[in-house]
Amino acid sequence: MLRLSIGLLSCLVARSTAILLPFEARPRTIPLVNDTSKDASNPFRFFNVNNFTGIDIYVALLTAGGTTFEVQLDTGSADLWLDTSNMKPLGTQDTGLSAIIPYADGSIAQGPVLITNVTFGNFTVPQALISAPGSNATSNGDSGLLGLGPPSLSIIAFKLQGSSFNGASLLGNIFAANPSEPNFITFQLSRSQATGTTSGGTFTIGEVNSTFSGISSTPRLDVVSKHRWTVFMDGIIVDGKNVTGNSQFNMTGQGPTQTVALLDTGTPLGEIPKFYADAIYSGVPGAQFDPTFGVYYVPCDTKINLSFVFGGIAYPVHPIDTVQATTNTDGTVICISGFLAMTGPDPVEDMVLGNSLLRNVYSLYDFGSFTSATTPPFVQLLSTTDESTADSEFCHTLCATERIHHRKSAVKRW
Repeated sequence: MLRLSIGLLSCLVARSTAILLPFEARPRTIPLVNDTSKDASNPFRFFNVNNFTGIDIYVALLTAGGTTFEVQLDTGSADLWLDTSNMKPLGTQDTGLSAIIPYADGSIAQGPVLITNVTFGNFTVPQALISAPGSNATSNGDSGLLGLGPPSLSIIAFKLQGSSFNGASLLGNIFAANPSEPNFITFQLSRSQATGTTSGGTFTIGEVNSTFSGISSTPRLDVVSKHRWTVFMDGIIVDGKNVTGNSQFNMTGQGPTQTVALLDTGTPLGEIPKFYADAIYSGVPGAQFDPTFGVYYVPCDTKINLSFVFGGIAYPVHPIDTVQATTNTDGTVICISGFLAMTGPDPVEDMVLGNSLLRNVYSLYDFGSFTSATTPPFVQLLSTTDESTADSEFCHTLCATERIHHRKSAVKRW
């Protein structure tokens, strides 16, 4: 997970056990962490939270030791940690060890490693987790984070090596307890065109949503890291112009114009090399670049035709996702680039592609040999953004609202 600092954005953010989970779009009006009401059509209570300016996260409810927690779902990490300040899991076993998960913005989740029964959807397994009371790594009122990345990324598993405790990730334990189930997950992060924010969608374990069955015929993108959902990206297309290359890596199987990209549901926007950020935003009239934060300030009526290319297929990005609206300190609405320029090289990948891209695709993450299978892990993507209607949707969202009159003013700075 690349945790985009709240400070930065506020200152500039049908099988027996297979699970099909519809998203529930909900503004945060009441705390949900102790809401144990049942909804058979949505066993994970999986929904989007976007009330905090500039931060957009996807969360679900799980129970640990009989206590309900609201956790962000993150394909960029592999551990489960919970802020236990106000809620305590019951029936826990203390391993006697502690762990810490640091983030780039200086926030951390740390505390003792506990074992307790965890229920996620219709699955219940004994699970190791970090009890992190008072963690400053929560956002938008959530109470923890569930990592859905490759198990080898797990800090808990590393800590429990050589002990008598099972340090496997939650998905690893679920897959092990259900050996007949396919070992993959899928996401579809949809959007309300009336508001320009996410609203609804689905998450599945071991099953493809029938609405998006076409994903089975899309290219299988090899995962090129043992620890992260990284794949080769062919390039981008900006207003009809192909932009490729500029990778810092020369990996086995990597073409001369390909880059290495992490697909991360835990990142609200995206972080890309400045080479690509310049290609997308530098030509926008009135655009201004802030090297401190790697952000372009742009007029809010900016419409960019942008696609990312994987496996020879172009995946369009809705114009709504190329520009991020947020609120200035004086209450005026300002807009920044939906893809930030990296302020320095990353030793693991060239770019981190978060929800500003992933809202435009149905994505499948197959764990393959990451867990018990012998086939290599892979990712598949199916485009869900219709270029032919995106322009009218963009205008409906931005042009036909009173807010656009405030947002069409000249670019403002923090």
